[in-house]
Amino acid sequence: MYFFFIGFVLFGCVSHNNCVNIDELLSSMTIEEKCGQMTQINFNVNQNSGNQIDYDTNPINFTKLEFAIKKKHVGSILNAPYDLAQKSSLWQNIIKSIQNVANETKNKIPIIYGIDSIHGAHYIQESVLFPQAISLAGSFNLDMAKKVAEVISVETRAVGIPWNFNPVLDVGRQPLWPRIFETYGEDPYLVGKMGEAFIQASQGDNLKNRSKVATCLKHYVGYSLPFNGKDRTPAFIPENLLRDVFLPPFEKAVLAGSPTVMVNSGEVNGIPGHANYHYLTEILKGELKFAGFVVSDWEDIKRLHYRDKLAESDEEAVRIAVMAGLDMSMVPFDFSFYDHCVNLAKKDSKFAERVDDATRRILKVKNDLGLFENSVPFEEDLKKIGAKESHDLNVEAARESIVLAQNDGLLPLNSNENKKILVAGPSGNVLRVLNGGWSYVWQGNVEKHFVNFGTQKKRTIFEEIKNLNANSEYSEGANFTHLTTFNETIEKAKNSDIIILTIGEESYCETPGNINNLMLSESQQVLANSLLELNKHVVLVYIGGRPRIITNIAKKSNAVLIGFLPGEKGSRAIAEILFGKYNPNAKLSVTYPFDANGFSTYDYKPLEVHDANKVDKLYPFGHGLSYTTFEYSNLRLNKKSIDFQESLTVTVNVKNTGQMDGKETVLLFLNDEYGSVTRPVRQLKGFEKITLNKGQSVDVSFKIDYEDLSFTNINNQRIVEAGKFNVFVNHLNDSFSVIKGTDNQITSHQVQTTTISSKANSFYLNLLVLWSILALAIFNKD
Repeated sequence: MYFFFIGFVLFGCVSHNNCVNIDELLSSMTIEEKCGQMTQINFNVNQNSGNQIDYDTNPINFTKLEFAIKKKHVGSILNAPYDLAQKSSLWQNIIKSIQNVANETKNKIPIIYGIDSIHGAHYIQESVLFPQAISLAGSFNLDMAKKVAEVISVETRAVGIPWNFNPVLDVGRQPLWPRIFETYGEDPYLVGKMGEAFIQASQGDNLKNRSKVATCLKHYVGYSLPFNGKDRTPAFIPENLLRDVFLPPFEKAVLAGSPTVMVNSGEVNGIPGHANYHYLTEILKGELKFAGFVVSDWEDIKRLHYRDKLAESDEEAVRIAVMAGLDMSMVPFDFSFYDHCVNLAKKDSKFAERVDDATRRILKVKNDLGLFENSVPFEEDLKKIGAKESHDLNVEAARESIVLAQNDGLLPLNSNENKKILVAGPSGNVLRVLNGGWSYVWQGNVEKHFVNFGTQKKRTIFEEIKNLNANSEYSEGANFTHLTTFNETIEKAKNSDIIILTIGEESYCETPGNINNLMLSESQQVLANSLLELNKHVVLVYIGGRPRIITNIAKKSNAVLIGFLPGEKGSRAIAEILFGKYNPNAKLSVTYPFDANGFSTYDYKPLEVHDANKVDKLYPFGHGLSYTTFEYSNLRLNKKSIDFQESLTVTVNVKNTGQMDGKETVLLFLNDEYGSVTRPVRQLKGFEKITLNKGQSVDVSFKIDYEDLSFTNINNQRIVEAGKFNVFVNHLNDSFSVIKGTDNQITSHQVQTTTISSKANSFYLNLLVLWSILALAIFNKD
């Protein structure tokens, strides 16, 4: 009776109005219906063949849709018709059609529709395209991150889509990786805080709210450190490193209440993410107590057979994935998962139990979203999409995302001087590169969509510069692959006072964005070097999804702006910063590499700078300049010693000593000086964005506690060790001591005798237990 009550509380009714008892519903379902709930198909399985006629005609093939929902009992659909952004009114029509068919089934279980609303609800034509995560993270502004997430959730839910495959909580520590722009940067603390903010704002305290969506944490876990830098390739990550760097953002996100998780599409330590029982069940559902459901990534259960060669058949791949902890399969083009799931559940009781668990988890999320009560959108919600207030917010987000990385005093420019400006380079007069992948189409590379879609006209960098300085012209000179108007550009540059050189990358997403090295394309290097030889004032503006090597160009430039992917309003923000209409305040969320090889993140280890070793970077993590100056002083700690259960407060005074009002991000770093596992030279443990008028000063305080002091030891246990800790804020530093660590801390002299393998430790412990039992049995017998 007790367990029935607990199950009722967790999975049953919470009110008597339109209440769904999950356990009752589950008990009435057939194996086929349960496996159908675990099946997710792409929209195009249900769409009419051929090309899209227009943006008003419903593209659903109802014969196909009814087969999917009524015969195969499909529980989820994803993606956009024709893989292209649609009008919001058509979206509502599509969602209503799908849910109406679902309502005709025996159990009337609604479809949960999922979409990638990454830097905006970009599969909706009228939506707002915000800065990508790598740029938004540079704002270090959690309130801004929440406001952006609120707009994304409002616009997504307005068309009837309640599930967003976001946030990306991968920690971006491999600059080659083509998905680094989807991350909040290289630091786990920053990623965790930004992800937490996104979840809180997206979901609120009631998922049934018509302005909220369920989030999906991805890509669990270790996806973002492929050894060769290419997407969906192997990573090799020791578990203590995984627990210290890659797992914490997911742990924070689970605590924040995200109800779904998407799995790493690659493999870690030889085990594909979709087959990793240790990660999915033991850690995620066990240690982290994740109660939602786990969805596969694109076709990745099938790939256990045909790509990874882990399973000898498709059916075996389904068995491995589901028993590892997968609850829903993004199949996505057929019903093979459903068929194999049904067959396995009928002949394997353990598999059938797992199917019950998975279905229960899926039904609970549908219920929490209020889909059983109402699964169709409201027409009046359409006016929420592309609202002026959302565009205004986007301008602010873009402004806080542009990093002024270098300035010899040339910036800000004075528009009243009417200097002749040449905007050159491939990024200067196109819209798509400001946004990158996940923009109207998967790759974000169709320029006409940026012209035709949206509720406000988009402008290029050149157009925004010309708006502030009429004496400006554009000449491309080179695109991303070859020289174009090179001679014309050089001649125009000779007659210009200032050159705004816009370089970077073409739009891309995921595996199509794989590269072999970080070097900028040869065509752009030739153009840049030729322009720099003219001895003109040059401002370098970098636009791209990852930090390509610009070292030699930057060294010869007067100023450098790094925008990464600042969204559709990024061009305006760049122009405003160039001309001093806005005071830059963003900081880099990643270390900008100096060269194509020898890369280290900011939290490197001591031996990386020992003997002849050194860490080179063009610009460090957290770097960003302003047109004003800030003075840091009076760093103080309220305690000089604590034990692991206590906390202490760090306070610093920050003063705006320049001639402009400005914003500043105060960063707190910590270093555990000695540890049984070598410690990074510094780790981010706090940040706060402040606004100071010129001459104004303020005290900023941070709290340091167990979570900040701890790390994972060689036995994969989270511990705090006694010893000295160093605190860094800007150029200031201080220290304190932890006089008592956790009981399971390992002292330095024990490190030499402690086996590194936790499995080996478990083996010897089990052996000891067996010997003890045997000895006790002999003793009792005697």
